[in-house]
Amino acid sequence: MNEENRKNLQEIADKFFIGTGESADLVIENLKKLKNFEKLEVISLLNYFSSIEKNPKVLYHIVKEMAKYKDKSSVGVLIEILTGFKNEPEQYLKARSAAANALGAIRDESATVPLMYIMNDREEHYRIRLCAAEALGKLGSGQAVMPLIRILSDDEEKSVYLKESATKALGMLGDERAAEPLINILDMKMEIVGKFSFLREKAAEAIGRLNINKDKRVEALKKVLYDKSPHVRASAIEALCETEHEKVVELIEPLIFDDNENVAKTAINALYNLEGEEYMLKLLEKENLPTMCRVEIEELLEEEQEYEEEQEY
Repeated sequence: MNEENRKNLQEIADKFFIGTGESADLVIENLKKLKNFEKLEVISLLNYFSSIEKNPKVLYHIVKEMAKYKDKSSVGVLIEILTGFKNEPEQYLKARSAAANALGAIRDESATVPLMYIMNDREEHYRIRLCAAEALGKLGSGQAVMPLIRILSDDEEKSVYLKESATKALGMLGDERAAEPLINILDMKMEIVGKFSFLREKAAEAIGRLNINKDKRVEALKKVLYDKSPHVRASAIEALCETEHEKVVELIEPLIFDDNENVAKTAINALYNLEGEEYMLKLLEKENLPTMCRVEIEELLEEEQEYEEEQEY
């Protein structure tokens, strides 16, 4: 940045009270005036503002605005926010977490290493670590696969929430190297519920997206179709649909008799999406069809009919 450009940016920053120590609410209200500037100028101003503003509330607001534009020119300053302020972790937690989320949205691979650094730092707040993990999934870099797998496999890593985020990220990346550790999560004893259920739910979702053999995905998922947790069962149903395997319908249909209403409805909706109206009509012929499933099917068919009638006009 040349001196003249920096001087112009600073003059505008002064008019917005950026970095002056003024009331955060006043500065944030002032920032609404940015709508009067051109897009590229707004991006340039936000990048500069974020480099000089120290009030955590204002900085959080600026970072959220930067995220809306998803401009690669913001990557450098976002990395500085993410990796900075380590002496005041609680105060800047929201701004740094927002920076991690913005880096994931921008999807520039230069953010991979800084995000991995934050994710692997056990002294960091768990919230920013899980934001970094999910951002790595959105980034789409294969470089992040093994570090994410290590988070899952590390017995000394105590944060289940971080493992959930790493699982979700691996599902986004879809890399076959994640198959074994994700399947290991599903193979945990079915009696383990509570805080581990959501982890296994995310593992099921991730397996449905992996770039591996259909048979292998189905084999892993059908094991948890009758899991103790209804959330895991529902996730397994949805993940099976992602596989597009020829056996999916016969695996899912028995779940319409599940004693959990959400699971049964998830099965009905999955079958409807896979097979359509004719299949639903055949299900209605079953005398032992649970009432809640019958109602769900009738509502789906009614919605379909209304949609078709709307298309005729």
